[in-house]
Amino acid sequence: MVNMKLMFKVEVCVVFFLALALTGRAQSLKADEKGLWDVWCIGTNSAFEASEVAVACQKFRTRAPQDPFTVVISGLEAWNRMKRGDTGTAAAIFNTLLVKGPATGLRKAGDEMARSWLTRLDREQVKLALKEIYRRDIEFPASLEAFKALGDKVSPPLMDRWGKLWSYRRGSTIKGMETQRYVLESEVLGMRSDLKAALKMGYAERIDLKPVRLLPGPKNVVEFKTGDGRSLIREEGDRVNIVNLVYVGTHIIVLSDGNHWSVIAKPR
Repeated sequence: MVNMKLMFKVEVCVVFFLALALTGRAQSLKADEKGLWDVWCIGTNSAFEASEVAVACQKFRTRAPQDPFTVVISGLEAWNRMKRGDTGTAAAIFNTLLVKGPATGLRKAGDEMARSWLTRLDREQVKLALKEIYRRDIEFPASLEAFKALGDKVSPPLMDRWGKLWSYRRGSTIKGMETQRYVLESEVLGMRSDLKAALKMGYAERIDLKPVRLLPGPKNVVEFKTGDGRSLIREEGDRVNIVNLVYVGTHIIVLSDGNHWSVIAKPR
């Protein structure tokens, strides 16, 4: 079945690309809005899963390594790599997005995204270590203190990427199976901690906001319509429910939900 939402995105990409080309201004911007838009459109053609997405991202980063949008581009490529099973490269890319100390705008959103996905990747290592203990003891440990006996070389990360200890407990609703099941979560991500479940989600599918108009004033303020028709007015840097309004530029708006980016044509 044809994905009507994806078809709409592709049509918008084509129309907006022509508009950017006609203005002749995109390449003169400090941040290459047209370059980002081109990569975004390549992504929408394949739900961001094709290898062409990674190729386009690499070309952008090679051409303009200091461009502010490399944060967005890197996030897109890392997700694409994970989706195609290349978790090692994905982790390496996400590690470049981590920020030490205060950050604002795109860098702050990129740091949050990187910590979310790296935490999920780290959790997979914890799961493997728990499986090793289970093979030895035929039960899961009462706490993660059991990892200390494994030694530094095999011990998995004991904290998530926000520096918080894992939330771990064993237990089952089935009597007699209490030591045969466990729950392992990041305190920050909670039920969104599982890597496979997070990767099943379509790219940016939770970012269901449509910019309607810009409001007058000294700051970048945008009115959005939600999927259920509600109106939301937010300033650049604000969080709209789970979505962060990261960037309002000359031609585009960039949003993030902490897992994915969304690049949208700016309303006139």
